[in-house]
Amino acid sequence: MTVPPVEDPPEAPPRRWLVPVLSVLFVPIYASGFLAGKIATAHMAVPTVLLWRFLIALAVVLVAVVVMRPAMPRGRAWVHLVVTALLLQVGQFSFVYTGLAEGVPAGVSSLILGMAPLLVGLLTPLVLATRLGAAPVVGLLIGACGVYIVLSDQLGGALGSAVVLPVLGMLSMAAGTLYQKRFNDGTPVATSVAVQMAASLVVTVAAMPFLGVGWLPTDAAGWWVSLWLGVVNSAGAFALMFLLLQWRSTVHVSALLNLVPATVALAAVPILGEPLTVNAVIGLVVALVGMYVGLGLLGRRRRAESLP
Repeated sequence: MTVPPVEDPPEAPPRRWLVPVLSVLFVPIYASGFLAGKIATAHMAVPTVLLWRFLIALAVVLVAVVVMRPAMPRGRAWVHLVVTALLLQVGQFSFVYTGLAEGVPAGVSSLILGMAPLLVGLLTPLVLATRLGAAPVVGLLIGACGVYIVLSDQLGGALGSAVVLPVLGMLSMAAGTLYQKRFNDGTPVATSVAVQMAASLVVTVAAMPFLGVGWLPTDAAGWWVSLWLGVVNSAGAFALMFLLLQWRSTVHVSALLNLVPATVALAAVPILGEPLTVNAVIGLVVALVGMYVGLGLLGRRRRAESLP
């Protein structure tokens, strides 16, 4: 028996302009986490980075919860949110930040994390019982090629075993994204982010006494980058991600995430002083093509041109 394709429901008028705007904002906001993470791990231990990231993000989201008063989770929904937090928050960022602290460049980390969208896209039909058309699969493959091109020349460097850490972060991110879509899709965004940040904070605080690291950033740069990670990259990026997951699909978010590695490579030039490579420019163009195809914009344009 063939499972029919799942179509997006008719859009409310605000979503028609909100989805494109939020999609454009999501890419640089999410990409900033790799740059800020590289700076943060140079100023403090990884558990300290995680502690303040989760604490500040929780404070921001709680304000939104008080103002918006979203519905609270019930029954097993609490368990699902905690599992998502362990995968999408604690797991992903513990591995990625440790890799950054061990010398993995921000661009290489973003390149490896950029493989998560392809994995999510290909597993979506199996996990979520939906069927992908040709355009999303082709778009994801093109985007993955762009991701690889961006920093392929650096993969041959002496990264050592530390390169395994962002790979584990990528697997944790893919699992968390699918779990979020499967079990938490009906949970209000503010509630979902708040519960996940609270669960992540509890886990981090419980682990801190056994890790032998400081609880506070030691300088002004550490505080500033912690604020950025907590407010912009954590609360902001994941609120946008969960909204896009609710209003669109994992394929939509995956196509956008294909742009992150090239964005990191370009932004690392002025921020981290890394040289701009030809591969970064070519990879960005290829990733843009992948996003265009993966989001179905090519088909939409043809259909629009065929209408009288």
